[in-house]
Amino acid sequence: MVIQPTIGDGWVSADKLNSIGKYIVFTLNEPWSLIKRRINNEPQQVVFNLDMSLENLNQLYNRFKPEKIKECTIVGIGGGSACDTAKFITWKFNQEHKLNLPLILIPSIISVDAFLCSSIAVRIGGKVRYIGKSLPQEIIIDHDLIKQAPKNLNRAGVSDTISIVSALGDWIIARDEIHEKFDPNIFNEAKHIVNELMKSREEIREVSKEGIEALVKGFYREVSLCEQWGNARPEEGSEHFLAYCLESITGAHYIHGQLIGLNILISLFLQEDAAVFSIEEIHQFFKDIKLTISPEKQNISSAQMKEALKTIKEYVQKERLHYTIYNSPRLILNEVKIQKILNFINKL
Repeated sequence: MVIQPTIGDGWVSADKLNSIGKYIVFTLNEPWSLIKRRINNEPQQVVFNLDMSLENLNQLYNRFKPEKIKECTIVGIGGGSACDTAKFITWKFNQEHKLNLPLILIPSIISVDAFLCSSIAVRIGGKVRYIGKSLPQEIIIDHDLIKQAPKNLNRAGVSDTISIVSALGDWIIARDEIHEKFDPNIFNEAKHIVNELMKSREEIREVSKEGIEALVKGFYREVSLCEQWGNARPEEGSEHFLAYCLESITGAHYIHGQLIGLNILISLFLQEDAAVFSIEEIHQFFKDIKLTISPEKQNISSAQMKEALKTIKEYVQKERLHYTIYNSPRLILNEVKIQKILNFINKL
């Protein structure tokens, strides 16, 4: 079940914290500095965390005593790491101590859909893995808070919904090549989500109230659709898998939406006649909303991308990821093909 966010302005996030009694905050410096001066109900503890390794999260968990934490609401304020840290602590205590800790998530930026997903993204051996489930009691979208974040980071949030465009092409390939289960109603609803989102390009570019709400609505509909289907097939595919592969090679952390945006265009380029959306319309959409996708501006060298493309087929098989264009025998990623891809993305 996906929780429908509460959307408002006038610093509704601070109003919520002032009304909830005892609470513990998991956050980052920037969002907390914006909210703390607007509250009079001080938290029991504030924890800053960017390290999403399972080892570190377990260490954080061990810092709290069940008899103390059971009196508190857990609050995540920030981006994906803050929300997933709060989700992890809640899940761990609920699982191991049979508590029923209330969880409130207050995203300070809408660059990823983590605040809506019940699954918890952690890193194990440097790789993203999804464990457990935490269902928040409430999700608060505060216009005033989100507008404080850089516009380019909020715009990047579009990619965790618009990745549908390449994921659907992968689904078509999997249906045709390995007879994977396919639902035309889910498929068409995913297309509709994309088309509706692209109608709000001007508002998304400006990160206006309407733009924020369009992004959140897109997230909500996409996450709900994936839960209805039973997995992320309608939304996640080759575009995400290439990102994971590149991160495993470089060890770098990129702005998620910018990297996914670049990889969406690579996927559409490779899918050819199986692509459900055209490269031209999606590239134009990215230009219209001013989404930064070029490899150069993301500090991705041609050598790094070349290495990722050379190893992606082996990577998706080793990681047992969904069948995509990178599993297809139709795709021959030889030196000539890889150079064509590099030529293509270097012109973006």
